[in-house]
Formats: sequence, C-alpha cells, structure tokens
Amino acid sequence: MRGDGRVFRRKGSPFLWCAYYDAKGVEKREVCLKRNGEKLEATTENDELARKYLRKQVDAVSAEKLGGPAFLGPEMRRLSLNAILDKLEAHYKLGGKRGIPREIGPQMKSHIKPLRAFLGDRRAVAIDMTKVQEFVSFLLSKRKQNATINRSLQLLKQAYKVSKLPCAFSDLSLLDESANVRKGKFSQPEVARLLITLPKYLADVAEFAYETGARAGEILKMRWNYVKGDAIEVPALDTKNRKARSIVITDTVLEIIARRRKARVPSCDLVFHHEGNAIKDYRKAWYSACVLNGLGRFLCRICRNEHGTRDSVLDAERQCPKCGKKWEVPKYEGSIMHDFRRSAAHDMWRAGSTIEECMEVTGHATQAMFKRYADLFSEDERRAMQRKVQERRHLWREEQVAAMARTGALAN
Repeated sequence: MRGDGRVFRRKGSPFLWCAYYDAKGVEKREVCLKRNGEKLEATTENDELARKYLRKQVDAVSAEKLGGPAFLGPEMRRLSLNAILDKLEAHYKLGGKRGIPREIGPQMKSHIKPLRAFLGDRRAVAIDMTKVQEFVSFLLSKRKQNATINRSLQLLKQAYKVSKLPCAFSDLSLLDESANVRKGKFSQPEVARLLITLPKYLADVAEFAYETGARAGEILKMRWNYVKGDAIEVPALDTKNRKARSIVITDTVLEIIARRRKARVPSCDLVFHHEGNAIKDYRKAWYSACVLNGLGRFLCRICRNEHGTRDSVLDAERQCPKCGKKWEVPKYEGSIMHDFRRSAAHDMWRAGSTIEECMEVTGHATQAMFKRYADLFSEDERRAMQRKVQERRHLWREEQVAAMARTGALAN
C-alpha cells in the first residue's frame, strides 16, 4: 500500500533492497538486513525477513513524525566516529552557535587523538557504554590523569550532539578531578626572579599576565589597534568565552606598553612578539626559567616508583640518575604561565575587593570558576582558620568547666 515502501532486487546485486520515504519526503534506498546472532547481515533470499526490516524502518519514520526520536537513515548509520569528529572540528572552526570562527588548538587535538586511535574506525551508532568504558580503562592503564580523560569524553559527547546522533552513553559519569585541581600561585619575590630569568619578549608577557590576570591566549593575540585611550579592548574573537572585554591600563601596564612600542616591528601588528613573529610555543623557555628558579623540575619519562608516578629528577645535563638516559624533551613538573592568572585573582580578593569586582578584571564568567581560580582560602589560611576554630572550642570548654565548678561551689 502507499506509504508502506517496497522490497525489490537491484540489477547486479545478490541482496534484497528496500525503498521508503523519510519524514522529510526524501526517498531512502538500502540493503535489507537480518540479525544473525549479534551481527547484522544482508538478506539475500528470505522475502519475509526483508519485509520485516522494511516495516521496522517505516515504523521508525512514523515515530519521528509523531514526536519520537529522530529517524536515522542508512547514511547516518554508516558514519564512523572519525566522521563525526571531523564534523565537530568543522563546527568549532565555524564558531559554533555564536558563529565566531576559531582555530582548533593543540590541546583539543591531543584530546581527540586517542578517540580516533581507539574508536575512530567504528560506526558511531554502534559505540555503547561498554566500548566507552573500555576506552577509559585503556587511558587509565596509560596513566592518564582523570582531567585528561574527561576532556576526551566531553568532546566525544559533543561530537554526537553536533551530528545529531543518539548517544548510548549520555548518562556516563565523568571521573573525579578533585585530586588534580591546580592551585599554583606566585609570590612577589618569585615573580621578580622569573622576570629577570625569562627572555625579554617573554618577560613582558609574564608581567602583563601577573598585572592583569589575563589569559596567555588573549595576551599573545593582542594587537595595537586594541589599545584605545586608557583601556585595551579585547574583541570577542580573542576571548575564551567569546565575549568582548576591556583591560584597564594601569601604571605597570603603561610601562609594559611603552617597552613594547620600542620593540615594535613595522611588519608585525602584534603587541607581544618575538623578533616580528607570533609567539606560538613558549614552553621551552618557560620550563628552563622555572627549573632555574626552583619553581619546577625535569623528570625522567621512563623511571617510576612503586606507586607508578615519576620521581627521578634529572640533573643539570638532563640525565636520569637511575637509568642514565639523557632527555632532549624531558617531562616537566612545576609552575605554569596560567599560575599568573590564579595569583592575580587571589591577590585582588585578598586586597579587599568583592568577588564581583574581581570578576570584572579577570573576565571570569561565573563565581564558581573565579573561586576555583582565586583559591580563596590557601592551605596556610585554612590551617590558620582551623587553629582559630580549635582555640575557640578550647576557650568554650574552659568556660563550661569553670561554670560547672562555680555551680558546685554554690551547691556546697
């Protein structure tokens, strides 16, 4: 009957085919499938199995018309995970919902890479909770941090959302990251030593980050036409949350801007640059400066202790005292550039400003994120608070004992 679709044979094909119309009125043609144990196989001779498959597809289209789940045509069911990850990257480059184009950063690429290696060739609709849990177990076996694994899982879910595919693991819980929260901050003497040790072009970046609390990504994209009067107007394209914001020019920032004007290169419009070239990767110089000032250390990538963590510190020649291997690119552990943002947020709050006032300077979107960055109660402050609480408790108990003694004396 009209609307029920049809089963037919295609010239040159040994399989039975079916044709039907989706909810938008587009004809779909595909090979009829039958289930053989846990696998789906193409139907060759059994007309009844072919018609059963056709009815299943037509019913799925009808369900979508009545407000049910979206129907998945043959082209959607054939999509591999690599294909929907490609769609996710294209979605990011086009700017997502806000429509602001952006580049795929190295961090996002590093989080997508294990997804492609472990699950990339599988059909996206066939990936279930079991497969995702196997992926998580694989990364844990490679000693990846929980936060690193969570970023990959978040991108995996986003890929399904962008491609409008049903996600069989939507209720998957992310791993606990409480033990991996960075709380690094700099003291003023540490900042002074770093500014002396860092190359001049990078020292200005560091001082600007410490003074303003701005993200390194925003600083390195800053151009001279952003500097307007007594403020620096950062456009939405260069901010993390894609919202334009302004950075007030203080006396310290004015000194930095003056130094950058002297170092300005006619062919480069960037405020912070290295000999006229954009600063893309500063980690090598940063790591060396931090290690020199005792704010970081280089570790052997091979040697680990009984708990599975790296503990072999390299010597001045970057040689491991345990295995004797020299490393050109050792594992770094210590302070990072982003710690300037945490330091600025903490200092602003400690100086007596409200959280709302601090957020206007740092550009944080929510109070929860600002509190995490500012680390409003450092470890020393927590211990001091604990001492005060215990002192109040002891004083209260002494008062109770004295009151009981007075009561007993009056009774006698």
